[in-house]
Amino acid sequence: MPLPEPAELNLLAARARAHAGLFTLPLRDRNWRGHAGEYAGSGVGSSLDFQDHRSYVPGDDPRHINWQAYARSGHYSLKLYREEVRPVVEILFDVSESMFAEKEKARRAVELFYFAVASAGQAGATTSVMLLKGPRWKNVETTAVLSHAWTGIASELPPTDASAAPNPGAPPLRPRSLRVLVSDLLFPASPEPILRALARDSGRAIILAPYSAGEASPDWSGNCEFADTESGMLHQRRVDPGLLRRYTEAYRDHFSRWKAASLRNRTPLARIPSAPRFEDAIKLEAIPGGVLLFA
Repeated sequence: MPLPEPAELNLLAARARAHAGLFTLPLRDRNWRGHAGEYAGSGVGSSLDFQDHRSYVPGDDPRHINWQAYARSGHYSLKLYREEVRPVVEILFDVSESMFAEKEKARRAVELFYFAVASAGQAGATTSVMLLKGPRWKNVETTAVLSHAWTGIASELPPTDASAAPNPGAPPLRPRSLRVLVSDLLFPASPEPILRALARDSGRAIILAPYSAGEASPDWSGNCEFADTESGMLHQRRVDPGLLRRYTEAYRDHFSRWKAASLRNRTPLARIPSAPRFEDAIKLEAIPGGVLLFA
């Protein structure tokens, strides 16, 4: 697995922290339930964000009685305030070999991963990180992400079949969390089971899909040597214009199916090219599609 070197990982992590000051995960546009924090919850709390009134019933906190209203009406009523809670973010990073098949794409994949962790951290979210590789997964402490020790954990995951899809249904995801899947989606499995697994237990998901120009618009011609990204096995193939056309059509149709399925399942999906600067790449699909937001 040709992961970036430690010096480059440090640089990508620093860039991700800077990007997290410009862009953010979509945490502001939903109600949360959980530990005390800075985001609007779906319950009643003691923040300064006034919500509504209701009649007082025995057992209510008398500190919330609206004494001015009592002076006018003679009836006890409560001031209700929006609960402030800490959101829960679960980051699922696909570490299949195809994610690191090209140096440029590997950098973008890692940059997206670090950005998701940094953005969740800046939001004060309770954050979990999981590495996925085919049917297998491994929980990773955020300290291992910050120290780049996750790379060793990823390298130790056993090889999988090239067609094996990551299985977000395997890890124990928390109810109502925001799930961030970073994956190139280069597997033939139907999108529907994966999207349903991401949304289980009232969760919400977004997908960040890095890709390279070499896979989207290859310039293969003549006798070419191809490598299976998972097994490393090499094979020769002659590429003529007809074969190249069929490949590009299949590639385009594959992601058309993912886009359509993500709309049906209300799971925002953004494909992120590896060549442009991170800021420019994010603005192509992620910001217009609401997958990420301006900070």
